[in-house]
This record gives sequence, structure tokens and C-alpha cells, in this order.
Amino acid sequence: MLQQTTDLAAMAEALSRSSDYRVLRRLVPRIPSRPAEQETRTGILLDTETTGLDDRKDEIIALGMVKFDYTAEGRIVGVRDTFAAFNEPSAPIPPEITAITGITDEMVAGQRIDDAAVSAFVDDAVITIAHNSGFDRKFAERYWPIFEQKPYR
Repeated sequence: MLQQTTDLAAMAEALSRSSDYRVLRRLVPRIPSRPAEQETRTGILLDTETTGLDDRKDEIIALGMVKFDYTAEGRIVGVRDTFAAFNEPSAPIPPEITAITGITDEMVAGQRIDDAAVSAFVDDAVITIAHNSGFDRKFAERYWPIFEQKPYR
């Protein structure tokens, strides 16, 4: 197993030196390192992938979240956990969405996002951050009412 891990690391390093490839590594949650006597808060970084742009009719096909702790000054002091899940929509994923997201019908087949797991993951967060919060928020609130109670950035 160690040899395989070493081989993969070497391959990733070689690919990352090329301008033709971008190497992504899995985010590994770490125990938060809270500054001494400094209060921290919990936030959620949210990303959705959907079947289209209409939050009233299109559907979420993937949800990704990162739970993190941060100080009142906004300094992130630790990543607590991650959440990732697929959701099979009621109709096939449009080809243009697969082209943008890389998500196929085969990847989401039979998958459902666990509503209780989402609520439990988000419950203690005091803020939700999304790159495109105006878009992601509408979908998240439609699927999971707990997001209606969270401020967004």
C-alpha cells in the first residue's frame, strides 16, 4: 500500500509540472487549531451543481460542503468536515450540463442526498459561503429549509 501511495504521489507531482494538467487532491479534514482564549465560529462553504439555472424547476445533481471554524476577524483556523453527495434528477441531465460539470446520468443513478444528514451537517454553522450565493442559496433553501436560517456571503 505504501509503495502504491508513493507511486501515486510521484505521478501527481509529474503531472503538476506540466501545463497540460491540473492535479486536484482530496481535502483532508483536520482538527481545528483554536487560538488560545479566542472564540471561534463555524461556517459552511457550499457548492451545488444543478440541471439548469431555474431554481423553481431545475434540480440539484450534486452538493458539496466544507465545514470550517474561523475567528471573529475572519481567519480560518481549521477544517472540520466535508460533505459530498450526488442526486439523481427526475429527467436525464442535459448534455450542456454534463459538459460544464462533468456529471453524467451514470454517476447520479440511484443516488439521493440524505436530507437529515445535510441538516445535521449545517446545524451549528452561523454562516454559509458560496462562490455564487445568489444561485446556490435559492436551490439549497428549496431543498433544505435549514438554509433559510443562515446568513450568506
